[in-house]
Amino acid sequence: MDLERASLPRVEKISFKGEPAWIKRPEPERKDSLVLLHKALEYVLPQVLHRTGASGGIEAIKDEAVRLKIFEAASLPVPKILALTDDALILSSTGNQLRKTLRDNQNKPEHVALLRLAMEGLKSIHEAGLCHGRPFLKDMTVDANGKLYFLDLEEDPRAKMSLQDAQARDVWLLLASCTEFCSDPLHELAALLKYYTSNSSTDIVSNLRALGKGLRPFRFIISALHIKNLSQDITGAYWSAKILERF
Repeated sequence: MDLERASLPRVEKISFKGEPAWIKRPEPERKDSLVLLHKALEYVLPQVLHRTGASGGIEAIKDEAVRLKIFEAASLPVPKILALTDDALILSSTGNQLRKTLRDNQNKPEHVALLRLAMEGLKSIHEAGLCHGRPFLKDMTVDANGKLYFLDLEEDPRAKMSLQDAQARDVWLLLASCTEFCSDPLHELAALLKYYTSNSSTDIVSNLRALGKGLRPFRFIISALHIKNLSQDITGAYWSAKILERF
C-alpha cells in the first residue's frame, strides 16, 4: 500500500463532492543526512538561506493546514480546506496557476499588472502581520475574476528568523520568481520593489537592505563563475539580490 501511495502524484486535480478540488499529498520525509548537511552549511550561509522548518511528510501537510486557517482568519485569500486525512489535504480550486497564466499570455502590460497583483498580495500578507515563506508565482493562483490566492504554506521561516527578516526574505523570493517575466530585470524589479514599499504600513526597509548586503557574496560568486543564466532559479536569485543591494 505504501508503494502504491508513493507512486501517486503529489498534487492532483480531482472532483470532491461534485466540485473541482485539489488533493495534496506529503513529500517524502527528508533524509537525516541531507538535514545534517544543510545544518552544517548554515554556519556559512546567510540566515535568509537557512532551512525554514518544513521537513516533509504528513506533519508538513498538517502544518500547512494550520497556516491556511490562520490566513483565512486574517481575511487573506487562500483555498478552503475541504478535508484533512491521515495522508492528504484536499483544497478547493481557486483558479489557474499564476506562473502558467503569465507564460500563456505574451501581453507585456498584462504581465506588469499581474506581477503587481502578486506584489500587492504579498504586501497584504505582511500588513496582516504574517509572512508567506515561499511566495513563488507557481504557488499563487488567479481566478476568472482576477482574484489572487496563495498556496503552499508549508514553510514558516519565523522558526529561524524574525518576522521582519522573514518578510524581507518573502520579497526577495517573489522578485526572484518575477524575473522570468522581465525583459529588463534591473529596472522592472526595481519598479516592483518600489511598488511594494510605496504606501506600505510595514516598515522592513532596513531588513531588505541588510538582506541585500548579506546576499552580495553569493551574487559575486554567481557572477564570477558565469552561471547567472544557468537556470531560471539562479537568474532570479542573482537579479533580485542585485536589486536589494541597490535599494
